[in-house]
Amino acid sequence: MVFFSILLACTSSEKVITTVNDIPEAIITSHQDGAEILENMPIVLMGTIFDSNDSYDQLAATWYAGTDVLCAETTPESDGSSSCAANIVLGVEMITLSARDPSNARYDAVINVSILETEPPSAAILSPLSGEMYYTDQLIAFEGMVSDLEDDPEDLSIRWVSSLDGELSSVNVVPNADGDILGYGNLTEGEHILELIVEDSAGKLAVDNIILSVNGANSVPSCEITAPSTGSAGQEGALVTFFGSATDPDISSSALEVVWSSDKDGDLSSSNPNGAGTVSFAYDGLSLNTHVITMTATDEVGEECVADIIYTVGSPPSLVLNSPSNSLQVNEGDSVSFVAEVSDSEDSAADISLSWSSSIDGIFSTTQANSNGVAQFYTSDLSSGTHDITVTATDSGGLYVDQIVQITVNGIPSQASLVLNPDPAYSDDDLVAIASGSVDPEGSVVSYLYDWYSNGVSSGQISSALSASLTTKGETWMVRVTPSDGLSTGAFVEASIVIQNSAPEMQAVSLSPNPASTQDDLICSYSVVDVDGDSVSVSFQWTMAGNTLSSTTDTLTGPFQQGDTITCQVTPSDGTASGASMDSTISITNTAPIVNTVALSPSLVLTNDILTATLSATDADGDTLSYSWDWYVDSGSGAQLVLSNSGTSSVDSLDGVFYFEKMDSVYVSATASDGSVSHSLTSSTLVIANTPPSAFNVVITPIEPVAGVDDLLCIVQGSDVDGDLITFSYAWMVDGASSSYSTDSISTADIANDEVWECIVTPNDGTVDGTSNSTSVTIGADIEGAVGSAICASAGSNSDSSGNQNLSCLSETGVAGEESTDSSSNTWQPGSIYVFSPE
Repeated sequence: MVFFSILLACTSSEKVITTVNDIPEAIITSHQDGAEILENMPIVLMGTIFDSNDSYDQLAATWYAGTDVLCAETTPESDGSSSCAANIVLGVEMITLSARDPSNARYDAVINVSILETEPPSAAILSPLSGEMYYTDQLIAFEGMVSDLEDDPEDLSIRWVSSLDGELSSVNVVPNADGDILGYGNLTEGEHILELIVEDSAGKLAVDNIILSVNGANSVPSCEITAPSTGSAGQEGALVTFFGSATDPDISSSALEVVWSSDKDGDLSSSNPNGAGTVSFAYDGLSLNTHVITMTATDEVGEECVADIIYTVGSPPSLVLNSPSNSLQVNEGDSVSFVAEVSDSEDSAADISLSWSSSIDGIFSTTQANSNGVAQFYTSDLSSGTHDITVTATDSGGLYVDQIVQITVNGIPSQASLVLNPDPAYSDDDLVAIASGSVDPEGSVVSYLYDWYSNGVSSGQISSALSASLTTKGETWMVRVTPSDGLSTGAFVEASIVIQNSAPEMQAVSLSPNPASTQDDLICSYSVVDVDGDSVSVSFQWTMAGNTLSSTTDTLTGPFQQGDTITCQVTPSDGTASGASMDSTISITNTAPIVNTVALSPSLVLTNDILTATLSATDADGDTLSYSWDWYVDSGSGAQLVLSNSGTSSVDSLDGVFYFEKMDSVYVSATASDGSVSHSLTSSTLVIANTPPSAFNVVITPIEPVAGVDDLLCIVQGSDVDGDLITFSYAWMVDGASSSYSTDSISTADIANDEVWECIVTPNDGTVDGTSNSTSVTIGADIEGAVGSAICASAGSNSDSSGNQNLSCLSETGVAGEESTDSSSNTWQPGSIYVFSPE
């Protein structure tokens, strides 16, 4: 509330007068505080303002929704009342009526309000319907249903709108109290999007739409009765099937309504055609009369077409077709018998007309029945093909009856064209007849029959080809070909040929030997055939490097030179004709040498032996030969090449010291070469034999034994080139006589001074014994040891039981050399086990 005051200033001697302005007042009378108002719905707000100082016409009233002016400032009525018509939107929470006086004093009357959200209207198109057929020249019913929760139907704004024609202002849009709207109008041709738009007082919309196709002007249906034909007749009570067709360019034939009626009996039936437009109905209740049968077809908008025929119900003649029988087959030109019997309850047989017709040839006879009712005739003029023969008997009243039979007149195939191949023909040629060009009137596949004649006599051969094995030169062969369609045959055609003499034919020519060397004689061999069985002679022609040689027989005598190219040409003749020549060519080549034998020696080979191979080879060309050797050793894991040699010697060797051991398998592959080609031969395989062990450096210690003092000990060294483990056996001689002692030692108790004791040692490698060796001492003797020099240190010698001299050395094997035996059986045995005293 605003207060205004006027202060007048005067001197202290003056009086002060003060005037106070009263604030106007306002009240909202149409709605209470907390009122509920529908969103955006038109309402009228009412209130009253007044002022104790000012008259109503000096006051001003303004309405606010929240802070927004709802109705602009106006002067109240003479009674102080103020009103505001408005639509309140969502979100407003208070309504204010503001009163202002001329002094700008203001008073606000305020109420709180709740704005309730409204529901949109609803709209539904009931007609027209999508998928239905509509036309530009037919009124369309526009029917809909509208409603709104807040508004009455008549308060709604309604429009029909087409995507092609715009708003349909001519169509009624005023709903009834139930919200139904119905109006009529036309649409242009085309596809429309049709909308029903409804707006309520709150400005909310509802839209329903459909897609609608509108055709041009509606077309009238087309219809006809297809059977029976007009003028037909039938017996009373007989079941008659009426067939028709009804179509419409705008809608499916099945949507048409068809009604059948008789001008005498009224409506007979109603039905719908199928999708192809065919419609039928069967009826046996037609009265005895001549009827106009009418078929009426009506489309969905009431357009109709009408078709009719005349049909008589009476008593037709009786007809029996005796001949021809159904499915009869005859050939073109054959005579066919036709026989029918007729009668009629009203007419004589002579008054019944007969018509004979063919589905191919049309009416071919009108032969009538005799007084006995029999009609008979023959014809051979029917065209080829399958005929539906119909005989129709018609009485004087126009009633008729017919009988149908099917017969086939088989057309005869035309004469073929014929070619006989080959031409000329020989006795080794197969004859082939090629027929073509025959045509069957019905289009059937034509086959050909063949008959072969030799010198005018049928051979019994019936295929299109004649084997050469059946022909002989000089014979005349003729083939006859007849076309057939499977039912009949046409005119035959013939062709003939004389079998000519066949020249002999070379099969093969070859030269031997092949390969051929300079020292060979060449022989020309051949094979030839003559299909006529004639005797064949041949001629030979030899050429060398293009030059003709003098020989005309099948043999060409050598010698030749390497590189010569020689050809033998053979030409056959049967005395009448010569056949094609055939030749064979050979080049004189170098003859490979031949290794005849490869011998190994000795036959018994030990580990350290030298194995010798000797080959024997020959060369037909007399060329100088060279030899190569490949030595192979198999130690149990496969043969391995250990040594290769070559040269002009026919002998080669392999040293066992370096290349093989006991039980190894050894063989050699020997090759002889003349410088261009070679030949190899592998020897037999030898297995390396076991080498017996040896015993050496046999010593009796001490070397000056004394009886009663010293025991005798026989010491020996052994060697086995195979690396086998060696054992020794001992034997003792006393003064030249054998004893029973067999160990390496003799007790001093068993010896006596002046006795001579000899120790004999025999080595064994587990398989065989080696050569025995021995030494001897004299009991109580003084034997000085030898003194060696250089690498041998002290040395000595002894003899074995065979008298072989053994030379010993104190130096190690490898320092003094290896054990060896000379040609006199003296053995050199290096070793370090000997002790000679004195040194």
